[in-house]
Amino acid sequence: MTETASAKPFMDYVKPTPVVAPLSSATWGVAGVLPRDLSNGIESAKGAGVHPDYYYWDGQIIRAKDGKYHLFMSTFSGNTNFGTGWFNSDAYHAVSQTNVLGPYQRQGFVYDNNGSHKGHNVSAVELPDGSYAVVVSETVPFTIYKSSSLDGPWTSCQPTSQVGASNVSLFPRHDGKYQIVERNGTIAISDSLCGTYVKQKPTCSYTQAGTDSIYPKRSSIPGVPNPAYTWQEDPHIWRSGGVYHVIYSGSGDRVGWHVYSTDGITNWKDNGYAWSPREYQKIFCYEGTTTCTQWYKMERPGVVLQDGHPTHITWAVADVDKDNQVLPGSNHGTKIIVVPFDGAAFDGDFGVGTAGSGGGGGGGAGGASSTGGTGGNGGAGGTVGGNGGLSSTGGTEAVGGSSSGQAGTGGATTGGAGTGAGGGATGGTASSNAGGPPATGGAQSGPPAAGGSNAAYVPAEGEGCSCRAAGRRAPTRSLALWGIASALTGGLLRRRSRRP
Repeated sequence: MTETASAKPFMDYVKPTPVVAPLSSATWGVAGVLPRDLSNGIESAKGAGVHPDYYYWDGQIIRAKDGKYHLFMSTFSGNTNFGTGWFNSDAYHAVSQTNVLGPYQRQGFVYDNNGSHKGHNVSAVELPDGSYAVVVSETVPFTIYKSSSLDGPWTSCQPTSQVGASNVSLFPRHDGKYQIVERNGTIAISDSLCGTYVKQKPTCSYTQAGTDSIYPKRSSIPGVPNPAYTWQEDPHIWRSGGVYHVIYSGSGDRVGWHVYSTDGITNWKDNGYAWSPREYQKIFCYEGTTTCTQWYKMERPGVVLQDGHPTHITWAVADVDKDNQVLPGSNHGTKIIVVPFDGAAFDGDFGVGTAGSGGGGGGGAGGASSTGGTGGNGGAGGTVGGNGGLSSTGGTEAVGGSSSGQAGTGGATTGGAGTGAGGGATGGTASSNAGGPPATGGAQSGPPAAGGSNAAYVPAEGEGCSCRAAGRRAPTRSLALWGIASALTGGLLRRRSRRP
C-alpha cells in the first residue's frame, strides 16, 4: 500500500455541520450541548429540561434508490436507567425524506419475531445485488436480516461465526465474499451472507493488542493522562478508495481509533487516534456559527457511503456518563448525531488508486473532483476503471466526482416521538463544561418499551445458518451457555451485560 504524506487523523476530515432547523434549547442536556439542532439525526425532545421519552443508540444510514435516507438504530424507554434499560432495546427504523442530516421520523420496528422486536448493536449495509442487510448482534443471537427494500419485509438467518458475535460490523468484500469484525477486533470471512464466518489471522504493521486482533496495543492517548485502555469496541468496517477501513471506540477512555488495510486481511496499518469528545470543536460545530456541542460520550460510529465515498459519520452520543447518569426524570439523554465528512479527500489520501479494484473506490480512487486525482490511476481528469461500487461484480454506483452535502430542509419536526423542533433560544455559544452531576429537574415521561427482556446469547460453535422468514421467534438459550462459550474462546468474548 502506498501511503501519501497528506493522510491526516480521521477527525481532521470532519466538516462543520449545516443547520437543518434553528438551534434550540427546548430539550434535555447540560449547558455544553445547548443550543443544538433538534432536527439533526434523531432524539426525543419534549421541552427544556424535560427527560426524553426514548433513548436512541447505534445508528446506520443508507440512502434508498428513491433518494430517501433510512436510519436503523436501537431504542428503548426513557423510563429506565440507560445503563440497564438497553437490555430491552428494540431494533427501530426512521426515515428522512430528502436530507441525510435529518429530520428522521420514526417508522416502526425493523422486524417482528412473534411480537418481539428486541435487538441491540443494530447496523445496516447495502449489498452488491442492490438488496440490503440489517445486522443485530446484542441481547439476541447474531442475526442478519435481508430485504430488497429498506422498508422490508425482512428475512433472517443466524450465521455460524468462529469469532465473537457481539458488536458485529459487516461489509461485502471486493472478491464477492463477506467480512465481519467483532467487538475485540477479530475478523472473519464467509463465502455467503448467511454462511459460516471463518476466523482469519490478520497481519499487522504494529504490535497487536490481542491474538488475531487488528487492534494495536496502545501506549498513550492524546489528552488522556492515565488511560485505562478498557472497552476497545464498536468496530465499523467499510471499503472506499480500494482500501478497507475500521474505526472503533476506546470507550473506557472516550476516544476513537482508525486502522486500514488494502485487502482487509494483511498488512493492517494504524492511523492512530481518530477522535475524542474532548476535541468537540473539531467535530461538533455548526456551519456559519460559533456554536459547538460538547458531548461527553460518543460511541457506535457509522459511515454513510454515497457514490463510493464516505460522506457523513454518525455517532451515538450522550451529554453525561450514559452508564451512570442518564436516569429517569433527569435532564439527560442520548441521541444519534450526523456530521459531514470529506470522504473524497479521505479516499484521495488513503486510497490506492488501482484501476479495476472495484468496491467503494473503483479505478483511480482519490482526488477531490474525480476518481483519478493526484493519487489515482487516471491522472488529473481521471476515468472510472473497473466496476466500482461495493464489489468487483458491480456494486451500486461507480466512483465519480466529489461528494456534496444535502441542503437543509429547515423547520421540520424532530425525530423521536414526532415532537416539534422549533422554539427555544437560538444562536449563542455552547458552554465548555459538559460534565457534572445529573440534574434533578425534568419530567418523567414516556411509555415503557414493548416486550420483555431477552438474555444475552452467544451462538454455539457449529450452529448453522437456520435461515427463516422474519416473524418466527429466535431460539432462546440459558445464560449458562454464554459462560461455556466464553470459556471455550479463551476469554475473547467479554461479558456483554456491561456494555450497550
